[in-house]
Formats: sequence, C-alpha cells, structure tokens
Amino acid sequence: MSVARSVRGLLMVPVLIAACVSAGAAPVTVDPRVEHEVARGITRVLVEVRPPIARAQQDVLSRLSGTDFRLVRRFESSPLLALEIGPSALAALKTMGDVIVRVIPDSVIPPAGAPAQR
Repeated sequence: MSVARSVRGLLMVPVLIAACVSAGAAPVTVDPRVEHEVARGITRVLVEVRPPIARAQQDVLSRLSGTDFRLVRRFESSPLLALEIGPSALAALKTMGDVIVRVIPDSVIPPAGAPAQR
C-alpha cells in the first residue's frame, strides 16, 4: 500500500509543477476596442507591463519580433509601451501574460488650446 501511495505521489509532481508554471502567466486583458480596430488594420495601443519594467519591456519587444508591430514609445518610468500593432502582433501579445497586464487603445490628444485638426 505504501508503494502505491509513493507512486501516486510521484505521478502528481509533474501535474503540480505544470499548474504552478501556468498560474504565473495570468491572462492578458485586451480592450474590446483594440480587437475591433486591429480587425480593421494597424492600430495604436498602450501595453501595460509587469515589473521589473525595463526587463518586461525588452521581453515584449523581443517576443514581438517577426510580427506586424512598430515601437512608438518606450516609457522609462511608467510600465507602458506605445505600439502600433496588427493582427499577428495582437495574437502574440495575448500569449504574454507572464509580462503583460493589459492592452488598451492609445490616441493622440492635442495640447490644450491647440487648433482643432480637420
């Protein structure tokens, strides 16, 4: 009986390890407006990364290699990356729950008092 219990315990180790590893990768929240805009083509987004900021930003950029993205701005003191992305980049971002919190739309807001663009 103790041999069967030991074998059962050993068989549970890989299951527990897999559960712990996958628990570290939380799902990435993607704003529905981003999904809508990416379906229409390239769109501008803000990607919120997990700390440590610099390492997470670099990891995101490295993992986006080969997708349809362009770096717009890398913020040094806030956990954000401004990107232009297409469908393949969005698909890649969705798999990065270990380094990304969320993806939200970005928009350019003119300075106060600036004439309205038409």
